[in-house]
Amino acid sequence: MKEEALNRLLKEQKLLAASTDGEWKCILEWVRVVRIKVGAQVAFASDENSALHMLLEGELRAFIASVDGRETPICTLGRGQAIGMAPIIQQAPLPFSVTATAPSTVASLSRTHVRLLLRSPSFMHSVSEQLAAEYMALAQRVEKSSAPRANARVAAVIASRLSEQVAGEWPAVEIPDQATMAALAQVSRETVSRVLKALETDAIIIRMGRRLRIRDVARLQRIAAGLRPD
Repeated sequence: MKEEALNRLLKEQKLLAASTDGEWKCILEWVRVVRIKVGAQVAFASDENSALHMLLEGELRAFIASVDGRETPICTLGRGQAIGMAPIIQQAPLPFSVTATAPSTVASLSRTHVRLLLRSPSFMHSVSEQLAAEYMALAQRVEKSSAPRANARVAAVIASRLSEQVAGEWPAVEIPDQATMAALAQVSRETVSRVLKALETDAIIIRMGRRLRIRDVARLQRIAAGLRPD
């Protein structure tokens, strides 16, 4: 890769965007750039000397492989993103593997060189921003994956209040207070409030204080069973 193109792609890296002229000179001397074919490994789990990998072009996937060969996805990286900083800071082995899901160009910095850059306040600020973004992305993934289960548990509490005979349209049920519902569903009170609001927005219930009018019994029962409402 030509130096001009390399400089342009490296400057797209959020971790390096605030680097000084002196730091850039060192980075260009230290960085190792390789082209990766689809399916090729970029980094291996348990590597105690894993580098910082910055994606210049293409797409990477990080995952954890179990002993029986099953893979648990961690994240997908696009152009301008980097992976491998946290293990370097913690002086720990890389906990996951990284592979290319598209033809990719990856720039890597060794642990030794990354630790030298960590002395720079501007680089440390960029690292802090990246780790904070990764933490928020992880929290959002966990929330998204747990939301259906929480919805099902709250819906099940409501559905359990329905009589066996739901004669007439829009049967009404009495529900306990949010603290009791949270305990019954094993979720937080905030989650109960969120689910009730979502059910009302989706025209499944109408809230009337401690009473609910069930507009769509079938959809409520599907949610309670952990199924898609539609």
